[in-house]
Amino acid sequence: MFCYFITLILLKIPPKRTENQTWIFFTLESPQHIYGRYKEKQWNIAFNLTWSYRQDSDIFTPYGKFSKRLTYKEKNYTEIFEQKSNDVAWVVSNCFAHSKRMRYVQMMKKYIDVDIFGRCGKFCSLSGDNCIKNLSRNYKFYLSFENSLCEDYVTEKAFRLYKDDFNIVPVIRGAPNVKGILPKATFISTSDFKSPKELALYLSDVALNKTKSLTYIKAKDRYVTYADIDLLERGACSLCENLNSDNKRKGVVNLSQWALKKRCVSPTDIT
Repeated sequence: MFCYFITLILLKIPPKRTENQTWIFFTLESPQHIYGRYKEKQWNIAFNLTWSYRQDSDIFTPYGKFSKRLTYKEKNYTEIFEQKSNDVAWVVSNCFAHSKRMRYVQMMKKYIDVDIFGRCGKFCSLSGDNCIKNLSRNYKFYLSFENSLCEDYVTEKAFRLYKDDFNIVPVIRGAPNVKGILPKATFISTSDFKSPKELALYLSDVALNKTKSLTYIKAKDRYVTYADIDLLERGACSLCENLNSDNKRKGVVNLSQWALKKRCVSPTDIT
């Protein structure tokens, strides 16, 4: 079985699709970033299948997946707690997102120390996951704040915090249905708090409470996460199987309706 992929890069109108072609709309971006590009009629009816992180996609490829550990790693959790001297870390490169996450963090900083790294803050001597892993040694919480608050939109920002040796409590802000995606009791969600102040005060309490703090880390350590690259490879295989099966979809996707089907919300907990 063979699959061939051609990328159509922001053409004004799509080229003509022949009868023996199947076009797939692939995206890992939220509807906030794709709807405006493809609402024109020509693009709206151009594709046959969808492939994305969304659970309603024809080819579903999330940013990550979990499985329960068969055996737990031996860790000195008391030592992990005692070596942490800082409160909250955040690595971010987009300072002006739809979710207004920077505004949220600035309001948090009135009540708890938040150190910002990346293009929007301090320089991190290490890159990518190595930077966050290093920060996890000294910080108690890490902010995984998405650029959009859209259903199913939980990116690598959250999943990577479940890797081995990321001994830090995730604070999540993103998909309204995040509690159905990430393992229960392994993270703190901003949706459980009426304001940044309320969240910051809760984090301050957890930061001083060894039992509460380690409860999150121990719960997180019960799971192992699979990287997005591996899942993309599996998604490509699923797509090829679909295209070479007798059950492949006939007709086209109404891209505008599909893009808007998964709800995106505007923040209501900040002023």
